[in-house]
Amino acid sequence: MAEPNTAEQNTGSASLTDTLSAQALTHLKTLLSLAGFEAEAAEESRYGDTITFAVTGPDAPLLVGPQGQTLDAFQYLLMLMTNKGQPSRIRVTLDSDGHRARRARKLTDFANELAAEVGKTGQEAVTDTLNPMERRLIHTALVDHPDVETYSEGDEPNRYVVVTPRRDVK
Repeated sequence: MAEPNTAEQNTGSASLTDTLSAQALTHLKTLLSLAGFEAEAAEESRYGDTITFAVTGPDAPLLVGPQGQTLDAFQYLLMLMTNKGQPSRIRVTLDSDGHRARRARKLTDFANELAAEVGKTGQEAVTDTLNPMERRLIHTALVDHPDVETYSEGDEPNRYVVVTPRRDVK
């Protein structure tokens, strides 16, 4: 199966990425306005074909929604709108009121707590259901941990991370 094209793989990638980024920002501002949010949006960072947009303003915390679900939905919708009919794709990450950075810190701390517990008890530990981005954060936080290893189990949308004692490799 062929891998999907990304904006960075094509000739003229910088200009295509710039164009898609500008379209995404326009779509985001339109979505915020139509939803009645008093908020501003701007490109926060760019790494390869991943562009992160930040939403700030009085209504920015409302965009996060319960457990980040509203933010995830806006991000998904924004990515679909931006990439529709395009010869290449970009990844869109949407943050509002610093939610994703705070969540990443919390999950990294949680991962380290689980690792300490598993190292102490020798028993595996299981997280609650996590979305793919959150699972990736847990795996990344513990990838070099000397005492534990991680893997995901379950079926979407009910996948979770298992932290287990590292098997001795001889």
